[in-house]
Amino acid sequence: MGNVLVRRIAIQFLLVCIVFFSHGAQAFFDPPWITPTNPIVGNVISVNIHGGICDFIVGREGFPQITQEGNAIRIVEYGNHYEPGSEFCIDGVGTVTDPIGALPPGDYVLTVDFVYEHPVFGPAFLNIGIVPFSVTAPPEPVSVPTFGPLGTAISSLGLMVFGMFRARLR
Repeated sequence: MGNVLVRRIAIQFLLVCIVFFSHGAQAFFDPPWITPTNPIVGNVISVNIHGGICDFIVGREGFPQITQEGNAIRIVEYGNHYEPGSEFCIDGVGTVTDPIGALPPGDYVLTVDFVYEHPVFGPAFLNIGIVPFSVTAPPEPVSVPTFGPLGTAISSLGLMVFGMFRARLR
């Protein structure tokens, strides 16, 4: 009888620990990043946002909103946000990629924000992250020396002589 009571208490203790210390579904966004990683002039730069479960970006007319003031760029994504434990936390994890555009050389700061409709307070903003990056000028073309017409003729003649010499040896 004593062993049964100890087992029941141990099982109840374990269940209480599991309930209190287990992690439920979490809303999350990882820090955003840009592609290409080291953009040069002419590259179309895109922002990548990885997240999910209770937070997810959805398509809505007018979004994403991209604004630029000098070298400060802001992108606002629209989506849904639910508190962890909500029955609506059913989405998987994914990555959204949105093009920002091609930029001239310089140092930039990209701010990524998320807006969602709060059921009581209306539109609510959440900062996902800030990405500093630089756009560089393309590398200067390297000139490669060429033979010219005379060099091409001499090289061709040398290859023909070499080929005839090899053919004679056979």
